[in-house]
Amino acid sequence: MIPDLVKTNKVGVKICGIRSLDDAVQCINLGADALGINFWNKSKRYVTRDIVETWVDKLDPKVERIGVFVDESYENIISLIDDGIIHAAQLHGNEDNSFCEKFSDKYKVIRAVGIKDDESVDNATQIVVKTVLLDTFCGNDFGGSGHTFEWNYAKKFKSKNPERPLILAGGLNISNITTAICEVTPSAVDVASGVENESGFKDPLLVEKFIKSVKG
Repeated sequence: MIPDLVKTNKVGVKICGIRSLDDAVQCINLGADALGINFWNKSKRYVTRDIVETWVDKLDPKVERIGVFVDESYENIISLIDDGIIHAAQLHGNEDNSFCEKFSDKYKVIRAVGIKDDESVDNATQIVVKTVLLDTFCGNDFGGSGHTFEWNYAKKFKSKNPERPLILAGGLNISNITTAICEVTPSAVDVASGVENESGFKDPLLVEKFIKSVKG
């Protein structure tokens, strides 16, 4: 069975921006439900297909591997899924509904949306992809900013889309995650910079505290 971050019994935890096999294994051992792997070559957390391919047989197959993309070609994305390198694609760029519809039901897609106002909430509502990730709007940086957005907008999205899985991202950390979950009640949460050390790699203590704060 293919793992699914938003179908766990509790709020799922995705640790995004995995940059090394050690980080990946460590996060899995600490209880992560999914790993986010960034294939956008302008990201400071970018890793190549060749590198990730060497990780696959060393990772727990029950933990979902989600590739993060910004305006990548459809062919390159499905190649990574078909070859078993990732389970799902998270689209973070300017991909429109016609692009998203290419994936059909065979491929799992998450559409990330930068939130800053009511209009961006309306835009998220109109997306054809079922699972939506709400992140802080940060222009052309496309996520990973470490900044939060007003969670009231996430609540508005949820009230308009009560049946849709919602992944909450944007500046989450061990200090605010409990409040965020209580206010928004998302299907899953996504964290990157909030569990990183100064070198940009995952801090096991922060990862452990974050996951425990989510799962109890």
